[in-house]
Amino acid sequence: MASVFVGILAFFSASLVGMWLKKRSIEKWKFYRAFYDYLLFAEEKICSERMPRGEIDASFKSDSKEFLAVLKGENAKLSLKDQELSSIKEYLETIGTSDAEAQLSSLRGKAAEIKRMLDTDGEKWRKDAALYFKLCVLVGVALFIILV
Repeated sequence: MASVFVGILAFFSASLVGMWLKKRSIEKWKFYRAFYDYLLFAEEKICSERMPRGEIDASFKSDSKEFLAVLKGENAKLSLKDQELSSIKEYLETIGTSDAEAQLSSLRGKAAEIKRMLDTDGEKWRKDAALYFKLCVLVGVALFIILV
């Protein structure tokens, strides 16, 4: 009886690890999607209303709590490399520091770069997220069979 309990515990533990890995991968995709949305939003607000950066940040809404934290200058609890995160923070700090035309071209270029990355890596992140979960469930089943 104890071996069945341990097997069930191993199965659920492996499944929880799979769910955690899946969530991390999806959050990374959401972060970059929010970054892309912010760039488009900032471009529109600077182009049409000449809105300053503080107002742009205050009026931007997103699903990604991590991106909103980075936008406020806080540290995000995300699985990004330190170099990646610091380059994003540096870019965000430069928004609103130059004239409007240079800023718009910079925003358009960065948005195109992020869009290309989302198109290529974003699909991979979502596929990997499902794969992580399935593999961990499979490992859980194997542990259950071994332990029982």
